[in-house]
Amino acid sequence: MRLNFIKKLSIRWKVALATSFYILLVLLGAIFFTAFSFEQKLLKEKNQSIVENIKNIIESYKDSFVLKNLDRIDEMTRKIDNLPSVFFVRVLDAEGRVIGDTDLSNLGTIKKELLKNIKGKPQIKKKENIVSFYYPVKVDSDTIGYVLTKYDLNILKATIDREIFKILVQTFVIAAMVIGASFLGVFLISGHMVKPLIDLKNKISGITTSYIDSSKLDLKPVIYTKDKNCVKSLSGECWLVSEKGSEILLDLGDIALKECSTCEKFKQLSGDEIQQLNYSFYMMVASLKDYLRKLDEAHRERETLNCMATMGEMSAKIAHEVKNALYAIGNAANYLRNNIDNELVKEFSGVIKDEVNRLNKMTVSFLNFSKLIEPQFQPGNINQEIKNSAMLLKPDMDDEGIQLIIETDPNMPEFEFDKNLIKQMLFNLILNSIDALKNKKGDKFIKIKTEYIKLRDRDIARIIIEDNGEGISRENREKIFKPFFTTKQKGTGLGLPMVYKIVFSHNGTISMDSEEGKGTIFTIDLRIK
Repeated sequence: MRLNFIKKLSIRWKVALATSFYILLVLLGAIFFTAFSFEQKLLKEKNQSIVENIKNIIESYKDSFVLKNLDRIDEMTRKIDNLPSVFFVRVLDAEGRVIGDTDLSNLGTIKKELLKNIKGKPQIKKKENIVSFYYPVKVDSDTIGYVLTKYDLNILKATIDREIFKILVQTFVIAAMVIGASFLGVFLISGHMVKPLIDLKNKISGITTSYIDSSKLDLKPVIYTKDKNCVKSLSGECWLVSEKGSEILLDLGDIALKECSTCEKFKQLSGDEIQQLNYSFYMMVASLKDYLRKLDEAHRERETLNCMATMGEMSAKIAHEVKNALYAIGNAANYLRNNIDNELVKEFSGVIKDEVNRLNKMTVSFLNFSKLIEPQFQPGNINQEIKNSAMLLKPDMDDEGIQLIIETDPNMPEFEFDKNLIKQMLFNLILNSIDALKNKKGDKFIKIKTEYIKLRDRDIARIIIEDNGEGISRENREKIFKPFFTTKQKGTGLGLPMVYKIVFSHNGTISMDSEEGKGTIFTIDLRIK
C-alpha cells in the first residue's frame, strides 16, 4: 500500500519529499553527532573541573593539617562533598587516622590499608562510572595528610544531558523550520524543473493522427539571439532560435534527428537533459511526420502507377480496336459525302467525319498514355524552356484576359532533362490553369516561378505554377492524377496523369495545393544531382 501510494505521487512531490527526507537525515546525523561530541567534551571538561576544584579546596585548607584544626578539616570535607556528583570524602592524617569523613562515625579510625594505594602523587582511578581521586597533602616534600574523594560520572552526565536537551529542543525547532522551508523551496523549484516533462507528457498523450498530420509543432524559440545561422548548413536558420522554428524543423524531417542531436549549438542552447528530451520529442515528431509523408507519397505513387499501368494496357487495347472501327466509319462517311448528291447526307456525313477525327485524336492520346515514357536527357536551361513554352500559350491567355507572371531564379544551373516532355508537362498545367480561369470575373493571373534549392544531400529545381482560378474541390483533390478522371465536358482525363508520368520519369515529385474559389498551386521538384 505504501509503495502504491508513493507511485501515485507526482514527480515534484517525490523530489520534494525525497530531498526533505535527505535533509532530515543529514540534520539528524549532524545534530546527534554534535550532541555526542559536545557531551563528551563537556564531560571531560567537567571532570577536570571537579578535580581542579578539589585540589584548590584542599590547598586552601593545607594549614588545617599542620595545626590539626579538625573544625576546619570538617569544613573542607563539607565543601568538597557539596561539589556536583561528589558522594564520598575521607581525610587521613600522615599516620592513616581518619580526621574528616562524610560519615562522622568513621572519625578516629585507622585506615592504613588506604595508604598502600596512595603514592606520592595525586592519582585518579576509574571503575565503571565511579572515579576515585587520591590526593596527598604536602608541605615542601613532607606528606602531612591524604584526601580520598569519589564522584559519580552518571550524575555528572545527567546534568550535562539536561543542558544539552535544552539546546537540542531549540535545534530541532530550527531544523523543522529548515526542513519546511526546504520542502517548500524544492517543491516550487522542482515544479519549474519538471514543467517541460509535464508538457512532454501532455504532448505524448495528445498524439493523434490529426496531430501527426498537422503542419505545426507549437515550437517557440529557445532564446532570442542575433546568431541564428545553422552551423551545419542544414537550413538558413537554426530552428531552435528562429521564429519559424516549426516550419524549419518540419522541412528538415529525419535529418534533424540525425544531425541536430550531435550539434554543439543544440547542446548549448537546448538546456539541461529534461529540455533536451523535450526538443528531442519535437525532432522525433518531425522525423515521424517526414516518414509518414514519404510513406504516403510512396503509397500514392505506387497506387497511381499501378492504376496507370492497368488503365494504360486496357486503353491501348481499346484504342487499337476503336481506331480500326473509326477508320472504317471515316471512309464510309467520305464515300457517302462524295457519291450521294444530297445536302442532308452531306451535312450528316460531315458531322460523322468531324466526330471521327475527334475520337481519333482521343485514341491517339490513349495510345500515347499507354506507352512507356523514356526521356531523352540533354543539358538545358529550365528557365528558358519555361519562358518559351509560356510564350506559345500567351495568345490564349490574352484572349481570356489573363495576366502572365514569370519569375525565374537567376542562380538556377543548367541540368539534364527531356525538353519535349517538360514542354508537354508545362503545356498541360498551363492549359489547365487557363480553363480554371475562363469563368472567373475580375483580375486573373497565372504565375510561373522557379527556385534553386540546395539541400544537404541533393539540389532541387523547383517549378511553381499558380493561378487564382476556381480551385479544386476537396473531394476531387485525391483523384486528379488518376487516369480518365476529369471535370471537363470534353476532357479525356489524361492531362495530369501524363504530367505525373513525365515528372516521375525525371525522378521528380509533384504536389498540389488548392482552395476552392481561390486558386491552385502545382509544385514540381526536379532533382538536379
